[in-house]
Amino acid sequence: MAGNFRELRTRFFDLLLLTVLSAMVIFPALGQNREWASREIRHAEIIREMAENGDYLIPRLMGEVYHDKPPVMHAIAAVLTRMASKPSMTIARMPSAVAGILGVLAVYGIGLLLLDRRSALIGAIALLGMPGYSVVARHARPDTILCASILCSCLCIGLGMRERRYTWQTFYLTFGGLCAGLGVITKGPYGILVPALFAVFAPFRREDLKRPRFNWASFVLGFLTALAIWAVPAYFRDGGHYLHGVITQPDLDVSKSGSGKSVFWYVWDGIILTFPYSLFLPLAIRDLRRRGYSAPLAIAGAIFIVISCIPKKRQHYLVPFYPFFAMGIAASLVRYRETSRLVRRATQILIPLSIIAIPLYFVAIQPFVKPYKNSQMFFAKEILSVIEPKSQIYCVSSIEEALAWVGQRHEGIQKLSRDDPSLVSRTLCNARAGSYLVIGEKNYTSLLKHTEAIPVELVISHKVGHEKMLLFRLGKKTSETP
Repeated sequence: MAGNFRELRTRFFDLLLLTVLSAMVIFPALGQNREWASREIRHAEIIREMAENGDYLIPRLMGEVYHDKPPVMHAIAAVLTRMASKPSMTIARMPSAVAGILGVLAVYGIGLLLLDRRSALIGAIALLGMPGYSVVARHARPDTILCASILCSCLCIGLGMRERRYTWQTFYLTFGGLCAGLGVITKGPYGILVPALFAVFAPFRREDLKRPRFNWASFVLGFLTALAIWAVPAYFRDGGHYLHGVITQPDLDVSKSGSGKSVFWYVWDGIILTFPYSLFLPLAIRDLRRRGYSAPLAIAGAIFIVISCIPKKRQHYLVPFYPFFAMGIAASLVRYRETSRLVRRATQILIPLSIIAIPLYFVAIQPFVKPYKNSQMFFAKEILSVIEPKSQIYCVSSIEEALAWVGQRHEGIQKLSRDDPSLVSRTLCNARAGSYLVIGEKNYTSLLKHTEAIPVELVISHKVGHEKMLLFRLGKKTSETP
């Protein structure tokens, strides 16, 4: 009894340590507006509109139904936004940040199942020190929620395979199915793929983990229940039109890449985004050759092979790879620390540095390398400060979502495709005098080659990132001049 109490106390303090450490890495400067990740402001604007209209079931962007992602992250952040009575990037990023912490804790739990306490602890800390994971956990994107759902599902599957009591096994597998279903709702089939790989590779050469013969029905039941909780109300809302749009969206078609990227495209990204732990990969390979098998590395390798074979390549597809890679590296480090002074010294230096580097960058370095005056938010504020209230704004750029976010309105903001200069020209020629045009300098030069002169007055010229952005006020056409 005393031994069990000490073990529980040790686990509690480990989890507390990881929670505090994760918060210290992920939360500093969480609300920064100097740099927005790809599509991050889009999700923030969806959250703002959801909080404004109170519809937590069907997301909307610029007033139109948004099919690309179901509203798991958006609904959570929208509730928080309504509680705070004001949108902010801190709130928009909060679900991802909390999911990032939960993912670290889940890795610790999986490490206890597959490895030992020290390896589990170092694996969780190593994951936190990988920029590919911790930086994404600071973004208003659903990737970290997907990763946390996957890891919780794997943890429950592992507990279910270890459990010999039927009732508890049923409970674990059902909850694992719920988490996998949440992952699928969050971001597609990836949510079930990784738990399936875990169920295949985790029990290999282990006597304590047994795949259930018949109780997988509990997992399937939990999985279907999670899907039904969202899909059934969404279906009855509009007869299935929104669900059909989600299922048939082009983003789910991973067979088309359009980029010509090779199967080795992830190798360099994997090395950089897991640095400095990728430095220990040769050590892990050597350890793997000596011991013959490593479940975390087998799962990580399977994930890496699957996403490499998919024609569509995206950097964030690597996120579920990091936890299992971290556990595999940690197990090798723990073993070699006992015999190698070099490995011991390297871990004593690199692990603390990897943890410090991420908050240090966002707090102390980013303000210098990413000046606020070069941000989209600064430019959006500058635009809204000089135009008349409720003015019509045409955008031939990606600034329309930032304008809606900063101005807290999407009415009167219209995006024009930069790929169709003739349509842009016709729209601007028919625009009301006093409207505004926001366009990049290169796009404006290209537009002038395909259209007649449009009476405009330059109001603002401002560099945003690496591009010069222009704000024009549209004047009267010649035919309208008295």
